[in-house]
Amino acid sequence: MSYWFIIVAMALITFSVRYLLLARSIPVRIGPRLQRLLTYSAPAVLTALWVPIVFFPEGHLSVTLTNPYLLSALLAIGLACTRLSTLMVVLISIGAFVSLQLWILPH
Repeated sequence: MSYWFIIVAMALITFSVRYLLLARSIPVRIGPRLQRLLTYSAPAVLTALWVPIVFFPEGHLSVTLTNPYLLSALLAIGLACTRLSTLMVVLISIGAFVSLQLWILPH
């Protein structure tokens, strides 16, 4: 199959779903159970993004104290629990990650 065909097909599917749910002229109503299930979609997508990066940084499971991704993620969780602003958590975590990568845990 052609890559362009696949890209166009995915664009049409994405547009169709969004149009169907956002257009006022089409009477589509989502039930309360589906609405409740959709509240879990953002955490599920975020988890699907960060878990492979943190736990499998080099293609295999790495749960050690030499894994800068894991150490920085743990720091970010700890900082978020202290109720710091999101920007501060991100900046401090990025700084810790860069420090771990460059100076503390070089490969």
